[in-house]
Amino acid sequence: MTSPGVGHATATYQSTQVQSLSPTEVMLQLYDFAIAGCVAGDSRKASAAIVELIAALNFEYESIATGLYRLYEYALREVKAQRFEPARHVLSELRATWHQALGLPPAEA
Repeated sequence: MTSPGVGHATATYQSTQVQSLSPTEVMLQLYDFAIAGCVAGDSRKASAAIVELIAALNFEYESIATGLYRLYEYALREVKAQRFEPARHVLSELRATWHQALGLPPAEA
C-alpha cells in the first residue's frame, strides 16, 4: 500500500526533472514519449506528444518548420487512424536525425 503523499512527491520530482531539462532534451523526450505510445498502441499518449512537438515548432525558420510540421501531421493522422507503425517509423527517423545533428551518440528507438 502506498502512503498518502507519495504520488504527489513523485509528480513533484518528475516535474522538477522536466523543468531542469534543456529544450533539446525536452524535444528528445517528446520523441521518446511519442514513439513509446506508438509501440504500445496508445493513440492518446502518442497524439499528445506529437501535438507538443508541433507546438514547439519555430516558424521563423519557415522551410524547416514547415517540413517538420508536415511530417508531424502525417504521424498524427496515422496515430489517430490506429496505424502506429508508419508513425513510429517517421518519429524514430526524426529522432535519430536530431541525435546525429546534435552530435549525440546513437540512441535505441
